[in-house]
Amino acid sequence: MTKIRSSDAGRIQDRRGQGGGFPGGLGGMLGGRSGSGGGFPIPGGLLKGGGGIVAVLVMAAVFVLPQLLGGGLSGGTQIAGSPSGAAADSSTANDDACSTELEQILCGATNDVSEYWIEQLPLSFGVEYVDTQTVFFSGRTTTGCGEASSQTGPFYCPLDQLVYFDLDFLVQLQDRFDASGDLAAQYIVAHEFGHHVQNVLGINAQVREAQQSDPARANQYSVALELQADCFAGAWAHDAAARGQFDSSGEIQEALDAAAAVGDDAIQRTTTGRVEPESWTHGSSAQRVEWFRRGYDTGDPQSCTTFSEVR
Repeated sequence: MTKIRSSDAGRIQDRRGQGGGFPGGLGGMLGGRSGSGGGFPIPGGLLKGGGGIVAVLVMAAVFVLPQLLGGGLSGGTQIAGSPSGAAADSSTANDDACSTELEQILCGATNDVSEYWIEQLPLSFGVEYVDTQTVFFSGRTTTGCGEASSQTGPFYCPLDQLVYFDLDFLVQLQDRFDASGDLAAQYIVAHEFGHHVQNVLGINAQVREAQQSDPARANQYSVALELQADCFAGAWAHDAAARGQFDSSGEIQEALDAAAAVGDDAIQRTTTGRVEPESWTHGSSAQRVEWFRRGYDTGDPQSCTTFSEVR
């Protein structure tokens, strides 16, 4: 059990019960490109500081494959430019959004991870952090990347710079994939905010450019993007542990179990009974654990060099 709790809903938009949405979809965000063989070159300038928010044409920030919740989404990928600056809209903020135990766990992670990056991003990369929010939704909701449903799982949309969370996902994660505990849930939040950090640094745009110029390795670039977000989550967990936010040294195992549970191989084995490495877009269980552990052991986001190491 972590000590990371908050009833502060200042970074929360609560859309539960609102429904809504529009035609389109997030199909392109949910993996599926085929890639094979070869090494993994670093796109020019990747992980160099500077730039702030740039035009983003990639939506490669979903935490899990669509099969995790038993289905996919129809419709085409929404492609557009990212707005300049954060677009967090507090108009749907709800003072009661962080009242239950689960909500306070997620709200606490949202605030703690945000404060970590506000301090750490300038130190590690020389770039100011752009604050953003977590959206709680149920059923479906409209996003800058299209219409999201509960089948999407938690994800980050680089076009509106928001993290989206259907809380029912955590029940699925625990019941179907045996990944439970405070830090398991908070690791997911930290992973999605890792994608926001990638967006701020311009890494998402560079990955899209690399995928377009070298489509045979598109999946490998996606895997490196996801594993780097895992590593960023590990660096945050290192900081939280150093601040005494974990009740025991064994707390970190919850995050490691969650990372293993959402490896592409684990999800494929559970949902289809087959493991197909050529279709992976997020990395194996072993890779996800390895890179979260890298961030946690070093506490240094600059150690998250997945684009030069992942093959």
